[in-house]
Amino acid sequence: MGNVLVVGDAPRGKLGAGSLEVAAAGRLLADALGARLVGGLIGRDLKDAAETFLTSGVAELYVVDDPRYEPYLGEAYAAAGEAILAASAPRVALFPHTLDSREWVSRLAVRRRTGLVTDCVRLAVDDGQVVMAKPVYGGSVVAECVVRDEPQMATMRPGAYEPAAPGAVGRITPLEAPPVVPRARVLEETREEGPAGPRLKDARIVVAGGMGVGGREHWHLVEETAAVLGGAVGATRAVTDLGWVPSVHQVGLTGTSVAPDLYIAIGISGAVQHLAGITRAKTIVAINRDPEADIFRLAAFGAVGDAQAIVPAFVERVKQLRK
Repeated sequence: MGNVLVVGDAPRGKLGAGSLEVAAAGRLLADALGARLVGGLIGRDLKDAAETFLTSGVAELYVVDDPRYEPYLGEAYAAAGEAILAASAPRVALFPHTLDSREWVSRLAVRRRTGLVTDCVRLAVDDGQVVMAKPVYGGSVVAECVVRDEPQMATMRPGAYEPAAPGAVGRITPLEAPPVVPRARVLEETREEGPAGPRLKDARIVVAGGMGVGGREHWHLVEETAAVLGGAVGATRAVTDLGWVPSVHQVGLTGTSVAPDLYIAIGISGAVQHLAGITRAKTIVAINRDPEADIFRLAAFGAVGDAQAIVPAFVERVKQLRK
């Protein structure tokens, strides 16, 4: 019986939000399999990130810490990941589903000649087999997959599991950074300014807008609603593609999957790619001119009408109630 390995992410030396979620998924799986839970980290200046990740209950944490891992290059990360797999001998290896891991973990699976299931939302053990579940067809179907080769690899969707509670603290095992000559090099990095207010993935309230807002000049309706509620601003892909707001605000299958207590959709028709990113919202409120819009299928409450008439009245009422 091999170990269960959970590999966190630590961009710029800080432990990523999904790392403790993956650790929680790994802990449950290790318990079900009667296996040992171990961890891995790749990056630069990982002392603080490693100490935090170690509290997730991993018995041993394999760390590859080297300046060459910043800025990120997929080939270098895949080589480091292979070193961690060799040291930890896992039966199952889990990773956060991030923009970077979509690339380098795929490379790693090819190098190890094994299968990879991406964007998983649930793991289970059935008759000794690890079953990995992921949404497909825009979230309308959940596929259950079994990887025949080992290590069985999966990336886990953000928010699929609650972050791991503190557990027994194991030990850190440093590994040498393997030599690699990447075929590409980063010449320059430009970082997009992050949104003000709560981050989408952490927000308890998200107010999102689509093309039905009526134009860029009316986008303030979304921002004012989010501000008065203390929520984060979200958007459909069509809106971000047009440049109304930066892509960091995009909600959906190709953007951020969110799980707020309240999701307000203003002028969003409800394309399957968008709906796939909001299925874990506890309460959805939709405002749309079209009474047949697909967004109403998920909404607990809906208002049929023009957002430009409905939203200002709603914002004003909230302000009155908060006086």
